[in-house]
Amino acid sequence: MRLTSQQRDHYKEQGFVVIPHLFSTATVTLMREHYMKRRAEGPKPGDSGGTTDHADDPNHQFPRMINMHNWDELTQEWASDTNVLTATEQLLEDTPVLLQTMLYFKPPGARGQALHQDEQYITIDPIIGVWVALDTSDEAVGRMVLIPRSHQNGLLSVETADTAISFTNVQSVKPENVEEFGIDMAPGDTLFFHGKVIHGSYMNKTDDRWRRSFICHYRGESSQRFEPAEGTHVSHLKK
Repeated sequence: MRLTSQQRDHYKEQGFVVIPHLFSTATVTLMREHYMKRRAEGPKPGDSGGTTDHADDPNHQFPRMINMHNWDELTQEWASDTNVLTATEQLLEDTPVLLQTMLYFKPPGARGQALHQDEQYITIDPIIGVWVALDTSDEAVGRMVLIPRSHQNGLLSVETADTAISFTNVQSVKPENVEEFGIDMAPGDTLFFHGKVIHGSYMNKTDDRWRRSFICHYRGESSQRFEPAEGTHVSHLKK
């Protein structure tokens, strides 16, 4: 697919762009069913339900899966979707190389993830995140939240997050006078976001709705590893 100039400009200026209905209803239904079956099979490499100080968090019963493309053929197929790769290539302005796949289940009552920058975890620049909604994603279920234009501030410092509402214990130090922007998404809508844009989510406050999402991260062929400045990487907080 060919992105419009408005879509490309929005990504450059705001740090993200949403492509509606990039994945069909049939594909999204298959993805939900497939990953629920995979989760029911038992533990997978790299599973994470988040910090263990909140044992009642439903994320522990449905932990995030990571790098499924290493052992799951359908994940390889979806991460290689032509529309995803062509859009990613245009936004990176480089040939995309898959770095990571993830599946978040976020069942009713689950914690969210504190606002952060992906390059505070992955020390490669530039990278891009691709976030596919598998359920209706709105404020009640803990939709994706971003701070527009925050990618223009470079890599920020990290600080301790509130694990009562976040399954991770690290967050970005937010710049002053910025506003968070919540993105409502329908199943199949796909968010492309810059590796330095601040983003995250809040708790799923519903009793009966899930907020499952399929996520890929890509680097460009010419992207480079970097040494993060002191205090800007998640590992620095744990020292």
